[in-house]
Amino acid sequence: MATEQQIATLSEYDFIVAIDASGSMGTEDIKGGRSRWAFMQETAESFCRDLAKIDADGLGLVVFSGTNVESFDGVDVAKISEVFKQRSPRGSTPLAEALTAALKLAGKSDKKDFIIVFTDGVPDDKDAAAKVIRDASNKQETDDSLTILFVQVGYDAEAGRYLKMLDDDLKGCKFDIVDAKTIEEAEKFASTVDLVIDAIND
Repeated sequence: MATEQQIATLSEYDFIVAIDASGSMGTEDIKGGRSRWAFMQETAESFCRDLAKIDADGLGLVVFSGTNVESFDGVDVAKISEVFKQRSPRGSTPLAEALTAALKLAGKSDKKDFIIVFTDGVPDDKDAAAKVIRDASNKQETDDSLTILFVQVGYDAEAGRYLKMLDDDLKGCKFDIVDAKTIEEAEKFASTVDLVIDAIND
């Protein structure tokens, strides 16, 4: 159960969810033989259900794969379920473009912004994705005006190293705005609220 103080903190934020729909999300390496895509649907829906109680004007949503990056605003859990039903994993991982789209959805109000990215693989252009984050960090006035949390779905070791670098070793940033977790680390938190608060405080 979220405390009043936690809810007060999170009510200061708008939330944007970015979902990796690249081909490798079809890999069936999740406990119980499930695909990363099926597992992520469950996780993303749970995350959005919890946050919708706090972010009353709906969440931002970005879905990305190959050359296709789609943005939606003011979405609810039903819309996220629909997105999963209408798509299957295909194509590559245009993370830089997805982050750019997420940042366009950010800043729509006076609130701070929290972007959570569910992804499993190495982006098409690692340097470009890092540059989007670096540029966003350097435009910020305060450390907590934007937070980006990456949740790694699946077990791609190279992807894990890249996300860890974004979290711990991204050079040239005014503020450290990135937190990265594996799906197992994310699931150890008692609630979505605890996970988000931890990323904000990282």
